[in-house]
Amino acid sequence: MLPHLHVFGLTLPTFGVMMLCGVVAAFVLMHFVRRHIDMTEDDFYSAAIWAIVCGMLGSKITYWIVEFDRVIADPHFLLETLTAGFVFYGSLIGGALGVLIFALHKKQNVLVYVDLFSPAMALGQAFGRIGCFCAGCCYGAPSSCSLAVTYPAGVGSAAPAGVPLLPTQLFESAFCFVLTAVLVWIFKRQKRLGTTTGWYFILYGVWRFIIEFFRSDDRGAVGSLSTSQFLGIFIVLVGLLLLLLVKRGKTPLHPAPGTADAAEAAKAADKAETTEDVPAPDAETSEQASVQTDTSAEDAPSKDTDADAPEA
Repeated sequence: MLPHLHVFGLTLPTFGVMMLCGVVAAFVLMHFVRRHIDMTEDDFYSAAIWAIVCGMLGSKITYWIVEFDRVIADPHFLLETLTAGFVFYGSLIGGALGVLIFALHKKQNVLVYVDLFSPAMALGQAFGRIGCFCAGCCYGAPSSCSLAVTYPAGVGSAAPAGVPLLPTQLFESAFCFVLTAVLVWIFKRQKRLGTTTGWYFILYGVWRFIIEFFRSDDRGAVGSLSTSQFLGIFIVLVGLLLLLLVKRGKTPLHPAPGTADAAEAAKAADKAETTEDVPAPDAETSEQASVQTDTSAEDAPSKDTDADAPEA
């Protein structure tokens, strides 16, 4: 409803302000959640910077790809949309690539970082959708229900003026706040890496697929589905695959505070499982071994017998 904020004589885009709030909130959340994992401060801050920068770039580049026709028609469109127009899945992919690059450079398991960043992504998305609501983008379908909102004319909103619309942006914001709490709960209790990320992909992918039916803004299509629905199906499948690997013990153990790293934790777990698999000797086998030992001892010549033998 307020595309721009006027603060101390400055005109700021509300969407950009809310995005900044989301980044700060996500960073603070990661800082506190990090206490439940064995990670140095240097690695945390470095990985977070990689994720944020690459996520922002991915979101912006994806938006320009979606609006490629407008970019070709008017190259100035690139400059005009520097502070507006972002695609969430682009930020997800870009952030993941940034973390992957960092993890490979540090020779660490990337799941350590994506599990930590998953709740933060959901929280940042919650603030971002509030910015979408203020800017009028990502709006819902026309509706006569009591929850519908009407954007006024002449305020620079991206939504059509004078039409009651479903506030799908606020619906998703509320969902993402709840999702953040759920993911933090899962993260604190997970046994193996990948659990939090798997559930994040599944829960958000299903939600996004559903909420897309209630939106009416132009966002591209793949067949009869929107681009976001198509991507939603893909990340749900990735999430299911990840949880399957977790279920089968194919991912490293969650490196709790005080452990050296995920690799050592996994090695200790494998050693313990191997020890458990070795059958303990039963009583009968032990008794037979004892009898054989006694018999051997009786049959063997003693030192005293050798001593009494006549010298040659």
